Amino acid sequence: MGKRNGARKGARRSGNPARREAERLYSGSVLGERMYAAPTTAERSGIQPGDIIPVSVPALPDGIVIRDATRADTAPLEPVIRLADPDNPDGSWRVLPTVIDQSLDPEKPSYVRVVEETSSATLVGGMTALPATWAFTHPMLIGSPNAHIIAGLVACLDSLAVVDQWRGKGIARALVAEAEKAAGSNPDGKLSAAVLYATHEPELTDFYAGLGFTLSPDGIGIPTPAGLICHGPTKGFRFSVKPLRTGVQLEPMPTPYGRQLVIRGVLPVPAR
Repeated sequence: MGKRNGARKGARRSGNPARREAERLYSGSVLGERMYAAPTTAERSGIQPGDIIPVSVPALPDGIVIRDATRADTAPLEPVIRLADPDNPDGSWRVLPTVIDQSLDPEKPSYVRVVEETSSATLVGGMTALPATWAFTHPMLIGSPNAHIIAGLVACLDSLAVVDQWRGKGIARALVAEAEKAAGSNPDGKLSAAVLYATHEPELTDFYAGLGFTLSPDGIGIPTPAGLICHGPTKGFRFSVKPLRTGVQLEPMPTPYGRQLVIRGVLPVPAR
């Protein structure tokens, strides 16, 4: 088994055919073009909340390196990423070639890292981090420019996996740190995320808490000028959230959808 983080929410499409088609058109993990028809880098540069919070990557075992994925990694990485969601026939591994292509484009906020055993060049782990593509099918955001902003400022740790023989050696922790660094950095003025969230089984709560994430059992809420945008995990899973910028605050509070973690500072809204 891999170090699951519940890629189901990012990868499992809706059972509603019309909604699934909308996700097919807009999801960055499926086609990836329409969601990137967002404002230009220059237009987006003024919406970054706060400063980047520095991230240090834990030391790796000897003979192990983490590097950017390449197209040549697609086939060997697929069975590794599948460990993150082994029971889901529609998991993120199905669109891995598209996600890797996106990660190679500096204008697209998708990231894929692989863990390689240097002596054999075998891939023993991997991670994908994506924009919050659910923003493009959220009923309160369809047609709103805030959909692009939220998708860019809220990053999802979509898949995280380490093969069995290399688990328990700090590799998964290093991959999470790599996701934080990648999503939260902004080289050349590129829009970067303000928060990173992971969808995971309840038993991984302590793992993420140990890395500075805050649990939100019933989902997240993002205040916008149009109201509170709520997004919840698949049944049986949990969200854990970590700020990547100093201007973000996390506040647990009751919402119509349960007790959610409200993320303040992603969008400018009137003072309470």
